Amino acid sequence: MTFKNCHIPQRRTLSKIGGLYVFAYSLSLVFPIQYFWDDWMFYYGKTSAEIRGSAGAFSGFSPPRLIIEGAVAEFNPWLFHVLTFVVFPLAALFLWNTIKSTSFLVEWEKFAITALFLLLPLNSARHSMTIFMYSFCNLAFYAGWWIFARAKFRYSKLVSLSLFIVSFDTASFIVFSIVPIAMGLLELERNRKDVLTYLRNSLPFLIAPLVYWFVEPVLNPNLDPVRELYYTPKLSGILRGSLLLLPIVISALLGLTKFGWKYSTHRGNVQILSGLTLIWLGVFPYMALGHFANLNSLFIGFVPGASDWDSRHQLLMPLGMAVLVVGLVNYFELKKIRESLVTVLVACTILSATFTHEYYLDSIKTRDVIEELKNFPELENSELVMFDDQATRFNARGRRIRPYEWEGVLRSAFPNREINADVIGLVRCANQVPDYVVTIMVSRGRFRTLLTRDTGISLKIKEFNSCERAS
Repeated sequence: MTFKNCHIPQRRTLSKIGGLYVFAYSLSLVFPIQYFWDDWMFYYGKTSAEIRGSAGAFSGFSPPRLIIEGAVAEFNPWLFHVLTFVVFPLAALFLWNTIKSTSFLVEWEKFAITALFLLLPLNSARHSMTIFMYSFCNLAFYAGWWIFARAKFRYSKLVSLSLFIVSFDTASFIVFSIVPIAMGLLELERNRKDVLTYLRNSLPFLIAPLVYWFVEPVLNPNLDPVRELYYTPKLSGILRGSLLLLPIVISALLGLTKFGWKYSTHRGNVQILSGLTLIWLGVFPYMALGHFANLNSLFIGFVPGASDWDSRHQLLMPLGMAVLVVGLVNYFELKKIRESLVTVLVACTILSATFTHEYYLDSIKTRDVIEELKNFPELENSELVMFDDQATRFNARGRRIRPYEWEGVLRSAFPNREINADVIGLVRCANQVPDYVVTIMVSRGRFRTLLTRDTGISLKIKEFNSCERAS
């Protein structure tokens, strides 16, 4: 069942998809300067020169990246959120222009894949400034793919290859770069001559990822331990990732040899396995590095209030998830295609909007805590402050606030001091003992705060006088 007669008006439909995206993510533009997670360490209060010379997790990244991010962080941090808001629909637009001429997808499938790619509630950690460059690499990859699919002249191939290399700054794209090559093969006539010609012309794109993998650490010898992990996969992670591919391969072999699958007659089956393969290609690099230890952690980003910093590893999942959903629609031969897709897209939009508003509330909480801390000047002379956060209802996606984030909050409240911070827990006298315990209390709910921008947060400051437990 191919649904070739399902006509979708392009301009009107694309504008509606854009409207859903604005509804889902525009609230991120309302917290103009807000830091999450590593932002406090790498951006807050840093000059452009300090960021370029950082010995932290930026060490080893490409010089243009450090120059651009340093300038934005110092002079206009809000631009991180604006650019993040823009780059994802641009990536979707490049994807649409890449797949709209493919022969193995019908019109509604192309629109559905594009819309799902844009609206799936994945990678909510994109609201962090630190994730911007991952997002930009995502845009560079899909722009490079679009040019690659149409490159007929040497200069356009060079531009495409350059964009792919830019995307490799997010190392998982080194593996994912096989997708444009594979898609190009699917468009070829089925004869050996065309395949060999295509592979010969694509040789620079085939060897570039391997060259980058080996050369980049040599050109950037100052990789810090965090960055170096991208080039030191774990055997256990590789085996775990390979095992995840095994049922996909077995299903494909059984379908081809035993059940005689053909794309013309088993469209949904093939698309489901294709979607699963694309998902696997997107997550395998992270699994090889030790992330996604189980399937729960792989899909936890879909659960409201149950995701944290690790949702950044879902960056490459949208394309595979989109193809998988289209395959399921075809597999179950859903006759009301429009209604089915609208339901899925609206659900995705609501989830994405929910996640975005959680970060908005998180930003308001941080703002209010900083203002309240200023009312307690005695904290300015502290060496260590312990936080007892009882306002977790405002923490986006159920996240926990790390000690270094609290240190950033203290720097914002007391710019002339460097105060260490920790979270509530066991205190041993052999270690540094906190001077004060700050208890964060809240009197208002999320919905009221969303309307009034007032969390009703209050602080209780208690001098620490015990070496057993802060309470």
